[in-house]
Amino acid sequence: MTAHEVIQQIKTLPPQERAKVVDFVTKELRVKTMNKQTFDQASKQVFDRHAELMRRLSQ
Repeated sequence: MTAHEVIQQIKTLPPQERAKVVDFVTKELRVKTMNKQTFDQASKQVFDRHAELMRRLSQ
């Protein structure tokens, strides 16, 4: 089944069933984020570990 076919099927659902689909998709696709401190630590580790590569890419 293609995505288009799935979408067409969803469009035919009654409102209560469509709401279940929306709830499922919303939960499955929830974006995971990290706080600034965690991001800063992780990015520092990556840049420190790959300093030579970063230097070359910046040229």
